[in-house]
Amino acid sequence: MFSKYKEISVIKLESILEELSTSGKLNLNDYDLLLYGGGGQSKSFYNNLSKDPEVEILWTGWCGPKWSSFLSFIPGQAGLLKVLKQDRLKSLYEDLASQSVSDLYYVPKPLTEKIKQAVITAPSSHDSKKILQNEMSFFYLQSEMDETVIRDGEECYLFDLAIGPNLPHEVNALFSNV
Repeated sequence: MFSKYKEISVIKLESILEELSTSGKLNLNDYDLLLYGGGGQSKSFYNNLSKDPEVEILWTGWCGPKWSSFLSFIPGQAGLLKVLKQDRLKSLYEDLASQSVSDLYYVPKPLTEKIKQAVITAPSSHDSKKILQNEMSFFYLQSEMDETVIRDGEECYLFDLAIGPNLPHEVNALFSNV
């Protein structure tokens, strides 16, 4: 289901994020779009988002080990967000992924609480593979957009993508060229 650190062109990832932000194929009545920023943001970033009616902050906190929390004055906040307005997905993901490894989940609504608890329990080391291993209908995308690699003259990001075997075909098709 998972294999780490594939390469995707910058243009392709931006195209996928754009399509996910605008596609009528996502079912947000039964699924949630969740974003996890693994750190690198400031407290004020999440404070500002808390005022945004198009985003729900499910959790935010220091991403490092507990002993290092005295360093919380530097950007190192992690956060789990629920995207309430689909067209915000691309810009929010880019804001998070430009600072740290970030995750995008499209999961059935009942799974949101399980992901939230895993993040709260282990903000910097929760295991998305373990959370999703028995799930059948989801997609998960992870990348970091602050650095690129050049392959065959093309600028690429490192990323990971997993798709559940029962993800509706019309959503799965959004990743057909990956």
